[in-house]
Amino acid sequence: ESLGSSSLGPCKMPAAVDFAVEPLSEVAVEILRGTTPEERETAVVLALRPGPLAPYALPVVIPQPDHALRERGLALLWSRAVSVAAAVVGTSHLRLVTEYEETFQRLAADFRSHVVVTEHLKQYGDALTLERAPACEVPAQLRAMPFSRGKAETCAAPQEPIEPIPQKVRTDAVEASCRLFVGVDYGRSDVKCAVVDAAGKELSTYVTRWWLPEDGSLGAKGERRYLDPAVMTSIQEPLRCLGEAALEAVAKALEPGVAGGRPVICGLGLSAAGCVRDGRLCGIPPSFGGCRREEAAPVLAHLELTILDYLRSHAAERLGGRVIVDGSCSTLLVNDGDASAMWGASGLARATATPEGPKAVGLFLSCGTGLAGGIVQEGGLRCQGGVLELGKLVMGLPRASGGEVPVHDTLRLPGAAQGLAGTQRSFFNLLAARGGQRLEGKAEQRAVIIAMQKRPLDHEVEEIFRTLGEWLARFVLELSEYLPFQLTDVEVGGKLTDAASGEVMLQCAAEVLKVRGITRVRRAEESEFGQALAVA
Repeated sequence: ESLGSSSLGPCKMPAAVDFAVEPLSEVAVEILRGTTPEERETAVVLALRPGPLAPYALPVVIPQPDHALRERGLALLWSRAVSVAAAVVGTSHLRLVTEYEETFQRLAADFRSHVVVTEHLKQYGDALTLERAPACEVPAQLRAMPFSRGKAETCAAPQEPIEPIPQKVRTDAVEASCRLFVGVDYGRSDVKCAVVDAAGKELSTYVTRWWLPEDGSLGAKGERRYLDPAVMTSIQEPLRCLGEAALEAVAKALEPGVAGGRPVICGLGLSAAGCVRDGRLCGIPPSFGGCRREEAAPVLAHLELTILDYLRSHAAERLGGRVIVDGSCSTLLVNDGDASAMWGASGLARATATPEGPKAVGLFLSCGTGLAGGIVQEGGLRCQGGVLELGKLVMGLPRASGGEVPVHDTLRLPGAAQGLAGTQRSFFNLLAARGGQRLEGKAEQRAVIIAMQKRPLDHEVEEIFRTLGEWLARFVLELSEYLPFQLTDVEVGGKLTDAASGEVMLQCAAEVLKVRGITRVRRAEESEFGQALAVA
């Protein structure tokens, strides 16, 4: 069947024809070309961060009051400010350096009119505050996002034990092939798990969609009904999905000839589709959005430990006593974007092994139902100082001509990257823009993607994926506006990167980004289980 009509030409970054979204960078260029230096003001958005880091500072050039492009400039300022707060830094405390009280009042009014956004920002600790600041508060370095090894290597610890912990195992006496490390990666569509040994050898992988028992019980056996996790109302329901998936992966690792001796689970890592700060989930991630908050909050505060406790409680019954869960088992919780970056870091080093010149900086994207990503410098240092919730980045303004403008599913922000930048959402939004049926069911969407990837690479499919590649490139360019360094590499994982159609998408993005100094755009080496393997 036809996937929708298309009139898009070669991959030359033309004006958007399928999404009625005008990239913010084009708006900024229009303002610079349409004003003289005397007609501009430079507002600086300051985002306060916890700890010793100085405020993040982003300058935004807009027209002065009474200029014909003033409204365009104020819309640009709002889009940049909300992206800083929700997508880049993750903060509920903003300050604005501006020459005009009118500019400050307009930005404050924009935040007040977006109640969903201000409620969302509370997850960072407090209600939103926006204050006017003097120019002397602007730090010396703009857009500061430092690199460090930091938090991806630390292990979260419970404030108090969730369950009595069994005796500790002398893991130094257990051979490397018997020491198991479990990685769990969840998103809005499914749960993926991987098990490796102490040498990093992959022993097993397992994937499942979210489910409930057909009989409505809390048991793990019997027929399953697959569904969107957001419809689950008790936190015990998604917790069971996560725990059972981990047990299934361990069971596969225990099959004859895979792991020797009597294995010991020594570590559990969690790649979480949600905002993570200092090794803790912030607020209620979308996958758990239907759960009762008062019940979910204490579980999500230590989700990786709760999953580990599930393994301890059910391993004997489900695995027949064939594995021990170490009482001093280490744990790790990172954002799924950071997990993508951890997995891709070794590939970045291999691709850029040159002694001279500046170090390479890679952007590692996971394009699933939503969009996640992390940034790593050659040598393994990770970009710190923010949350990098990339799906919330506002990429552009709705065009006056009307048309398809994707809206973020929780923040209700038009033109957000989640629905534009190479994700499964962007694919189905594009089909809808071209007159196709809008599909909402996960099973239906998955079936359409698989069927499309099995088709020959005809003109229609190629044109669709060229368009997706252009929007992926636009996203990278928009993100670069918030970074103090030059990206050199982009690595992309996700269902849409598979098959020949995925190659078209990435090749198109590479053609656009090459002229901007990004020399390598490639598919993640392991796009399905890479994040689970990374945290394992």
